[in-house]
Amino acid sequence: MQIIAHRGASAQAPENTIASIRRAWELGADGIEIDILLTKDNVPVAIHDSHTGRVGDLKLTIKDSTLAELKQVDVGSKFSSEFAGERIPTLEEVMAEIPERKYLFIEAKEAHASNLAKALIPLFSQHLDWIAGRQMVFMSFFPDLLWTMAAKFPDLTSLLLLDNARRLPRKIPTNLPSDSLPVHGLGLSSKITLPDEQREALIAAGAILNVWTVNNPDDEDKWADAGFDFLTTDFPELFLAKRNETTT
Repeated sequence: MQIIAHRGASAQAPENTIASIRRAWELGADGIEIDILLTKDNVPVAIHDSHTGRVGDLKLTIKDSTLAELKQVDVGSKFSSEFAGERIPTLEEVMAEIPERKYLFIEAKEAHASNLAKALIPLFSQHLDWIAGRQMVFMSFFPDLLWTMAAKFPDLTSLLLLDNARRLPRKIPTNLPSDSLPVHGLGLSSKITLPDEQREALIAAGAILNVWTVNNPDDEDKWADAGFDFLTTDFPELFLAKRNETTT
């Protein structure tokens, strides 16, 4: 099972920043997950909340602020003075930090499919090798956005995010993507109890399964044994230390 650093190594550096991404690679993470929203001038940036108040020294609303305005926000000092001056990265800047054979999980927080798709298509078109190699994983709670991107990039690995098992179709298709579930897999909250019958049907259909957010390394075997491919955590160092213990 691959270990994905949630918002980068977010326990050791400010979340969704270049610093947290670089720290994740130093720790040996298999991939990173970031959140993206659109600025007023339609630039995808890495940030979780709709405004900068929780992480920054200024409170600006992402959709009402230009990239230039958002670049004035210090998103490092609240975490630690060590990261003073850290800025909100664009998705393009994040992409420049992804090494070969490492995963980039992108969670789109934006509900407006057409606006975000217009901004993402040029960027994704520059990384068709990542798409073909399953290195880039696109995730959202919003099915319409996933369908829109899949129409442009049929090979793009897409995961529908679920925090409630009742949102799953009652009958799991025999192959994914399909008309009833046109994604490659699911990103499931660790709080979901997925019935064995549905889980086994998903695996049989070739679904990619990612669980979020798991922070106790003692739980890793449970998810691995259940057939999950990826585990997203705030503490990749704990899971990677456990991996190193079992291989030495």
